[in-house]
Amino acid sequence: MSWDTLLEGIAVITGILCVWLNTRQNIWTWPVAIISSILFGIVFFNARLYTTMLLQGLFIGISFYGWKSWLTGGPEGGTLEVTKLHLKTGLILFVLTALGIMGFTLALKFITASDQPLLEGITTALSVVASWMATRKILESWLVWIITDLIYVGLYAITELYLTLLLYTLYLGLATSGYISWRNSYHNSLSCTTN
Repeated sequence: MSWDTLLEGIAVITGILCVWLNTRQNIWTWPVAIISSILFGIVFFNARLYTTMLLQGLFIGISFYGWKSWLTGGPEGGTLEVTKLHLKTGLILFVLTALGIMGFTLALKFITASDQPLLEGITTALSVVASWMATRKILESWLVWIITDLIYVGLYAITELYLTLLLYTLYLGLATSGYISWRNSYHNSLSCTTN
């Protein structure tokens, strides 16, 4: 087994643990996400997926923000609860996603040696938006992750990162589970506030 394969395997394991913890709204999702992002940054650098590699640095920052947000971002500085996406926020995120896709794709095409600039641009922009939404416990973050994971599966098939492809296939199932779990949590919190 090569060093790259071993590193990818460890990154996959921490990635699975991170998402599994997230589906359960467990605060430990954030430190595990930081470790996973560091490992995947190395894997993606070696695979010449440059924005996906740089995205890991952003994920580290988002993970620190998410950690704090989940602990103190709720009412009166308390624990954050699951919410639904507001229309205004959704429109802003849609525009930012479109701009991000264009910007990342153009940068990859003309500045780097990326083999898949469009797919990397799409997945990078969607991942940033989904990650931010998760830090605020917005239910629809899971729907954005489902779309993103589908695209990532194709990207990793093309680039022959088979362990990572398996991870993102598993992420599809976890994202579906996360959506159901968070939706139930949202509905439970609504019934608690109406009683």
